[in-house]
Amino acid sequence: MAQDVNWYWQQVKKIFYDDAHMIDHTQKVLEYAEQILSNQPGMSEEEKRRTKIAVLLHDIGILEAEKKHGSRSGKFQHIEGPPLVREITKQAEEEPEFLERVSYIVGNHHNFSKADGIDFQILIEADMLVNLQNEKIKKNKLEEFINKFFKTNKGRELAQKTYL
Repeated sequence: MAQDVNWYWQQVKKIFYDDAHMIDHTQKVLEYAEQILSNQPGMSEEEKRRTKIAVLLHDIGILEAEKKHGSRSGKFQHIEGPPLVREITKQAEEEPEFLERVSYIVGNHHNFSKADGIDFQILIEADMLVNLQNEKIKKNKLEEFINKFFKTNKGRELAQKTYL
């Protein structure tokens, strides 16, 4: 039987046990994703669950990337994240297509052009809502960025309210 979202959250906390920043980042991304998901009436409960799990696991490869490649960059997260996702989702007894979908999203989450579904798009938007706090972008460029990359109504609304 597949595990619930709280079980995954516990796995993330175990992996990031001594990295408070990553736990905080993951929690903030999840909170934004939940806000966006609350405004997605066409999604099934299973799609929403899968999206939340992808959100929880999206940076799971960051410590391994740092250890093996000396970098936390997205390129290395995309290499190290999917094997960890597969390991965790197998432990959770997820179906193979679930495992592969979450692995694909985690393995490409910095590559916006690979977003091929609402689950992936919600992760991108929620992650951007957190990461934009650290960016130094002029207001007019930020508005362009938001209009280009935020495709959900709730994600765009949150970005505009927070950053413009």
